[in-house]
Amino acid sequence: MKILSKELIIQKKQSSHVKAERDILSEANSPWIVKLFFSFQDSRNVYFIMEFVPGGDMMQLLIVKGIFEEKLARFFIAELTCAIEHVHFLGFIHRDIKPDNILIDRNGHIKLTDFGLCTGLRWTHDKR
Repeated sequence: MKILSKELIIQKKQSSHVKAERDILSEANSPWIVKLFFSFQDSRNVYFIMEFVPGGDMMQLLIVKGIFEEKLARFFIAELTCAIEHVHFLGFIHRDIKPDNILIDRNGHIKLTDFGLCTGLRWTHDKR
């Protein structure tokens, strides 16, 4: 679960980013993007209930392994390319691709996450 303070969202002028993050996670139907099951809010916070990905993130894996063998690196790059392509197809730009935002599932596949800096290319995300 991701919990976002409404007060901080307003202070940092991030409401369009939060809406874009919610929209892309709810619209994305890709094995390479973490799933959003539902979102809700109360008077203080916005909540995103998302898929649990048990393998940790790519940064943790890099710390443990030190360096990826070429075959594994190519595999991760191919899956990341598919994830980014799907994000762009939906009309969004992630803007924060880094090892910390790439989760590894129990089968060794990637899941792109943390769309907090994402921006939408569609009018709905900037005007609502």
